[in-house]
Amino acid sequence: MRLHRWVALVLGTWFALLGLTGTVLVWHGELDRALNPQWFAPRAACADVERPVVGALAVLARDGDGAVATQVMAPAVPGAAHVVWSKTADGARLQHFVDVGCDAYLGRREWGALRMDRAHAVPALYELHRSLLSGEVGHALVGLAGLALLFVAVSGAMTAWPRHATREAWKRALTVKRGAAPRRRYYDLHRAGGLWLLAFLLLMAVSGAYLCFPKQGRAVVAAVLPSPSSQSQSSRGAPTNSQRPCGHVDGQFSPDALVTCAEQLWPSATWSRVGLPARDGDPFEVRLLQAGEPRMDTGDTRVRVHADGRIAEVRDPLNAPAGDTLIAWLFPLHSGEALGMAGRMLWTLFGLLPGLLFATGAWLWWQRRQARSRRPAH
Repeated sequence: MRLHRWVALVLGTWFALLGLTGTVLVWHGELDRALNPQWFAPRAACADVERPVVGALAVLARDGDGAVATQVMAPAVPGAAHVVWSKTADGARLQHFVDVGCDAYLGRREWGALRMDRAHAVPALYELHRSLLSGEVGHALVGLAGLALLFVAVSGAMTAWPRHATREAWKRALTVKRGAAPRRRYYDLHRAGGLWLLAFLLLMAVSGAYLCFPKQGRAVVAAVLPSPSSQSQSSRGAPTNSQRPCGHVDGQFSPDALVTCAEQLWPSATWSRVGLPARDGDPFEVRLLQAGEPRMDTGDTRVRVHADGRIAEVRDPLNAPAGDTLIAWLFPLHSGEALGMAGRMLWTLFGLLPGLLFATGAWLWWQRRQARSRRPAH
């Protein structure tokens, strides 16, 4: 199929880059900790941390050069620094690292800045994969690349699919013939590799496109599966009066008290992030991690709660409509974390596939072009 060939040739280097960066990013947390232990490794405790969110915000207010916090993250490793996010006037995102127990400001970095030092290497690689280091425009282009990869995967499978589904035909399609000429070997490798790992390519293409276009992706999912947009407020997980542990008081709760209130809805869950209101009157968003969630690093359980304790919305990925359940699985499947250590190791290997398919396909195209150029003119 000519369109399959030309789309793959034009965008193949891009597909290979996304695969290679994804292979490394499967281990981004471990890499960041190895490169920056001063922030991500456990630290000697100076005092017990009783109010981590308020404490982190106090340190930022004192030592953060006027930065306005947008989010506070709990450390991925107990005893490591808390992370406070802020934005600059020109939209750059900063991470501030705070040792709440020792009341110490440990440093900061600009997320996604093209600086290949130890502090910025992993965020730069992450943003290269996510947006080509080009902000929202690059993010949209990566989403379009995901849709193009989806087309290439489907059209390639249609081309390689045996016309007669016999056992012998499938054996030829899924194996590399030993002792064959180089052109036949490369063709077999290209076809067999694409068919064996077709499901992986489809998953990466669909999940990657969704992560770049979540609003449009949710609309597509809602059209075919039950989702919050098609259900009543009560069925979306909004808490009943008996589920309002914060209650409603005349005053306001501290952010840490709101975290405690959210955790009371799921006593076994732990908080991972607190999103701060952008405007007065907006709710806080507390993200929690429940056992059994597919997103194992930060969880996807969310409680939106006002400062006076009124709960505005609850999202429970373990008890969600089918559409939300599907969406909750897309990111952890894309990153490999949903399948545990075995999945991450497989994803590390499978990330090399786009480069392999591009290299073998480009070599076959070049050989065909050379053969045509050697034909005598009639």
